[in-house]
Amino acid sequence: MIKKILYISSLCSPALVEYLFRTSSVKPLQSVQKFHRLLAEGIKLADNSVNLETLSSVPIPLNHKKLIWNIAPEEFNNISYTYVPVINIPLLKDIIISIYSFFRVILWRFSDPRASSKVVICDVLKLSISVSANLACKLMGIKIIAIVTDLPGLMIVNSIKRKPLKLKIYNKITSKILSNFDGYVLLTEQMNEIVNPQRKPYIIMEGLVNIGLNMAVNSIENKQSERILIYAGGLFEKYGIKKLIDAFILVKGNDLRLHIYGSGEMVKNMTLYMHIDPRIVYKGNVPNQIVVDNLQTATLLINPRPSTEELSKYSFPSKNMEYMASGTPLVTTLLPGMPKDYCPYVYLFDDESVNGLSKMLQFLLSKKKEELHEFGNNSKEFVLKYKNNKIQGQGVLKFISQAEFI
Repeated sequence: MIKKILYISSLCSPALVEYLFRTSSVKPLQSVQKFHRLLAEGIKLADNSVNLETLSSVPIPLNHKKLIWNIAPEEFNNISYTYVPVINIPLLKDIIISIYSFFRVILWRFSDPRASSKVVICDVLKLSISVSANLACKLMGIKIIAIVTDLPGLMIVNSIKRKPLKLKIYNKITSKILSNFDGYVLLTEQMNEIVNPQRKPYIIMEGLVNIGLNMAVNSIENKQSERILIYAGGLFEKYGIKKLIDAFILVKGNDLRLHIYGSGEMVKNMTLYMHIDPRIVYKGNVPNQIVVDNLQTATLLINPRPSTEELSKYSFPSKNMEYMASGTPLVTTLLPGMPKDYCPYVYLFDDESVNGLSKMLQFLLSKKKEELHEFGNNSKEFVLKYKNNKIQGQGVLKFISQAEFI
């Protein structure tokens, strides 16, 4: 029986995330923070007797005005947050993180002599912390489970032209470290072929939603008078945002609005698009709670990510879960990594061309608001019943406890 878990990632308390968001020019990735917080809290909800402590490499941008970071441990929602102290200077920062993490895992091991009752869960994409944690676990005989929310190799293919040497080194180290974990938590079945060639134990957990959203009410009465369509996420052409904008421009309706949230390479084009079609509104990169609140009052939520992109096989966008949990209908592409049980609860773009997207939006917007509302609430009921963070936390605990690790 697992009694102690050390959760290693970039997870910060909500107060620290708010501070980073307010004081940093480069904002922390809110999707990453939300994923790890929901899973950590879900594990505690599933079994409150488990002692869950986090060890976090705080996502501090290198241009932050604060140089020395030594944040005191915190408690939030019955979880202990411990942060790696750093001096925010390139290279020195990574060295400190690696050394501190190595010895912190060893000290955590000796805090209780029963190694069999302990496990480390680690975000493998935080390379400086995961390499040292993995080494310490091997030396101390602690089982270590990797959480893989993206494939580093494919991420690097998209960026290789900018910093080829650094990215190649990152790719090589990450690929090597991936094979050294005892088990894996993956987003899609397709990931397993790439990440886990040694066929070690794994579990698929495509995403999770906050069980507390059961209390949130999505009502027709609270909908905006204007029909608002929302896209929230990375503003990159490869994610289909340009196609979405071009498609929306073709849709008729003076009361329609396309609200866009997020950051990325296409931010620089937003002023032009708003000039071409004043119904398009760029809302900026705002705290996640603001987006969540606005999802409730929208008419449609959109994820136009192309299903033909190689990365689509190895990802399940967290925004899809968040959209569905809001109770407002989601229209999305049929991503290869999306389990079939989701299909009755989302509207699908059959044709991913600009005209195809436009026609589907026009068709959905012609439906009665009562029909859309019922569809959205059925979607919400599905994810909150079967994909909430307590259920997913139970699944991870069961996997850790019952898997026959090599």
